Amino acid sequence: MASTAKTLGELMKEHRNRLQLTQEEVAEMIDCHPQYYKNLENGKGNPSIPLFCKIMRALNMSADSYITPNNDQTDPDYQEMIQIFNQCDTYQRSVLLATGRALLKKNPT
Repeated sequence: MASTAKTLGELMKEHRNRLQLTQEEVAEMIDCHPQYYKNLENGKGNPSIPLFCKIMRALNMSADSYITPNNDQTDPDYQEMIQIFNQCDTYQRSVLLATGRALLKKNPT
């Protein structure tokens, strides 16, 4: 059975296009040479962990989309929630988590 998991480069390109950024713009955002970034998108090499983190932040990606590719993360609502969560500060995240936990509790009535 063939694997349908996307490569890191494919995910990077998909998110970059969704954000309507050029490869050069992303390379500048993550402080790397444009050709190196193009190579990463084309599957030629892997970024260091610090650069991987910069890419995830710049492209508003969840590392889960690469690390656990078998989860169905194509749902637009899921994607939007991840993007919102990634933009929150610590306090805002705690509010979102508390709200989510409260919604998941069984109704006592």
